[in-house]
Amino acid sequence: MVQKHVVLRALFGLYVVAGFAFVLFGTVQVVGAALPQSADRELELDVSIVKNRWQWEPDHITVEEGTLVRLHITNDDEYDHGFAISEFALDQRLPANSTTTVEFVASRAGDFTFFCSVYCGAGHFGQRGTLTVVSDNPARVVEQGPRPIETDLPIRGSSDRVERLQYTVVDGVKQFELSADPVMWDYGGGHIIESWGYNAQLPGPEIRVTENDRVRIVFTNNLDVATTVHWHGIDLENPADGVPGYTQRPIEPGETYIYEFNAYPAGTRFYHTHGSHHGDEARQMDMGLAGAFVIEPPDYRAPDVEKTWVLTERIRDGIFPINGAVYPETEPIRVGEGDRVRVRMINAGSATFHPMHLHGHQFKVVAVDGNPVPEVAQLTRNTLPILPGETYDVEFIANNPGLWLFHCHELNHAAGGMITAVIYNNYIGGEYTLTDHIGREVTQQDFEGRYKLVSFGYTNCADFCPQMMNEKADILELLGDDADQLAVLYVTIDPARDTPEVLANYIASFDERIVGLTGSDRQIAQVVEAFRVYYRKVESGSPDSYTFDHTTTMYLMGPDGTYVAHFDHQIGAAQRIAARVRDGLDKARLVSR
Repeated sequence: MVQKHVVLRALFGLYVVAGFAFVLFGTVQVVGAALPQSADRELELDVSIVKNRWQWEPDHITVEEGTLVRLHITNDDEYDHGFAISEFALDQRLPANSTTTVEFVASRAGDFTFFCSVYCGAGHFGQRGTLTVVSDNPARVVEQGPRPIETDLPIRGSSDRVERLQYTVVDGVKQFELSADPVMWDYGGGHIIESWGYNAQLPGPEIRVTENDRVRIVFTNNLDVATTVHWHGIDLENPADGVPGYTQRPIEPGETYIYEFNAYPAGTRFYHTHGSHHGDEARQMDMGLAGAFVIEPPDYRAPDVEKTWVLTERIRDGIFPINGAVYPETEPIRVGEGDRVRVRMINAGSATFHPMHLHGHQFKVVAVDGNPVPEVAQLTRNTLPILPGETYDVEFIANNPGLWLFHCHELNHAAGGMITAVIYNNYIGGEYTLTDHIGREVTQQDFEGRYKLVSFGYTNCADFCPQMMNEKADILELLGDDADQLAVLYVTIDPARDTPEVLANYIASFDERIVGLTGSDRQIAQVVEAFRVYYRKVESGSPDSYTFDHTTTMYLMGPDGTYVAHFDHQIGAAQRIAARVRDGLDKARLVSR
């Protein structure tokens, strides 16, 4: 038995045969549906998208757990929208000026956000509502969030990425092995999402060759759907273009297909799926099937620093990765003063543009869609909008030392992780002489050869410092046998009260492997300046009861003393820091073999 509840804004309430619906200011609540015990509980509801307002009506729906929900969504707008609930793996396109039926089972109790998953303007990101699923059993009510991961797929992340795909030369042809694989990809920040990646990584490994090289790609489809590979921006022979229904039939699951062509012209290109037909190309790209393809000219003059970024999107999950990672897991650009820096930016998303903005510098646009721009025509910018399918090469001179953001200025994208930084060598960290909690004089050289995790605080801190100290203890536990490869340093900003003895007692409450550091006012000022730390003394009623406002950042420094990353105090920081250290140690071990 299906009860249909029609929402009428003109009415404040209405009774229906099998239940009671209360409509008030855009809220619908459905309770007590009088269905036979043997029947499945069902609900039909009319929902609309208000034209030109990017709003759901209603924007709050309440149902009982286990209900089969059938929403008839009328999109009165001139634009396509989408209806998505991440926790129910639901994402439905809503064409303009039409009604679409969306059906799902409200199988979990809790509050869940439904949102527009199609982007063509900032208003779509604010187009959100709430689905409340109620349960008679309080133990079944869960907080909003993703389902626990239950999968046989491998979990991989940025530390598993291969930057550049290697090749073999067969009869004068550069031959590459490429596959499309399902994978659980860890984008960082707790976002572990089922994805499809070339060679089981996101983005796919960069293919780099020289102009006019003969290239052969031996491609295997390990997905459970058909697919193809398109070589975006390359002037190749038509049969190798990778378009289903035009130049080839789709490559079925388990099949291998060979693409062969001349790499021409030089420039920043990329490869991506064209799906099995035009209807599924966007979904396959959103799942992650893209990678960079760089063709160098024969006379290529490499810059001092070069980075290639593949910009993608998982709109349903609210994240916008750079090279398969979201901030703070994105890799910064490390430069020396005077370096010529080139950044190749590829928008491999299916729907959104990215205005990429660099702080503290101006850059020149030296190539568009891989094609060089004559010097007299090169624009000087600090923000550059990049549409889907476009590539831009920009260059700048590193002439302004600091720690500078480089991010998408569509700020919803930045909030979703499309942030990284340009970091000058030796800008963070430096020489210091301090006294440890045992009373020994130490310098930065005493910790050489190990990673260093440096934070600043004071023992009378009642909130952030104890939490950070607990996180540091957790990091050491997570590292296990590798804990001796990390020096965990806690520098006081209150040397007047934090003597070595006080620090020793304080550290003993957390983990005795942590090193407490104090010193004279001048010595503390020197190390504070070296790490660009902020702190301010806050006076109170008596001379000895002052507090401090201070930086709560933890700085990870490499074995050679160079900056690696910094981490704000937040849930999951211990796991991320331990993973970053372990990744560095693993890579060093591979190199030494």
